[in-house]
Amino acid sequence: MTSSLRAIADRAAARSAWLVCALFFLAGVAVLDDYGLSLDESMQRHTAQLTLDYVRGRNDELLRYEDRMYGVAMEAPLLGAERLLGLQDSRAIYLLRHLLTHLLFLAGGLGAAALAFRLYGRRSLALGALGLFLLHPRLYAHSFFNVRDPPFLSLFMLALLLTHWTFRRGTGPAFALCGAGIGVLSNVRPMGLLLLAAVLALRLCDFLWAADRAARRRVLCTSGLFAAACALTLYAAFPYLWGDPVRRFGEALAVAADTQHGIPQLFRGRYVSPGALPPAYVPVWFAIT
Repeated sequence: MTSSLRAIADRAAARSAWLVCALFFLAGVAVLDDYGLSLDESMQRHTAQLTLDYVRGRNDELLRYEDRMYGVAMEAPLLGAERLLGLQDSRAIYLLRHLLTHLLFLAGGLGAAALAFRLYGRRSLALGALGLFLLHPRLYAHSFFNVRDPPFLSLFMLALLLTHWTFRRGTGPAFALCGAGIGVLSNVRPMGLLLLAAVLALRLCDFLWAADRAARRRVLCTSGLFAAACALTLYAAFPYLWGDPVRRFGEALAVAADTQHGIPQLFRGRYVSPGALPPAYVPVWFAIT
């Protein structure tokens, strides 16, 4: 009786996941023009424009631009979509960017649901994971205008799903595809390299526990393909690195590790300097969320 009820719940959840995403997409289209611009959007778009000029050999202004240490794996497709549609009006351009960024967020939610299903084999749990992802109020709002953090979160979910699939497959092409995915992830945020390190650590365990020399050779080959695909994808999608990849990627890591800003934060009715946030800041915001 219990197993039958679980099967019914799982079938209903499988249908509901796609329905939920469809409804969220329609809701997103309905509220698309309710959101304004974030501080980073124009700078990120300008980074993509300068990168395109640099790749085409028009100028090297990118090398002196303040935000040159940020990859364009997210920005390049947004700029490409804008150019493909021939948009000139700034309102239309940013509405398109918001729509595409939100679509990536929905894809990340589906990735989280698929990962939960692959891990636990329960579609109802997968639907719960999707709900947790989509119903977070702060994330949902930022999924329209924040071109850095929600895209990184969404791509991380998809990269985790790809990593799980890769270890199940265990083939060289699968590990190469996984490496390329983590290369894109690390281009958006260098913290994606943490997933690279985790995969390599697991491959080291596979190597140490391999049954024979042939198995160890397979682990080494697939791990090499994985690392090479990650490095090449990161390099290809990050034109700023092309002139001096080691030094410039070191600069990007240093900036990511020590990002500071002086914009006051509104907390409990007053503005507080980021360098002097009270101990209650984190727990209060967590409780509100």
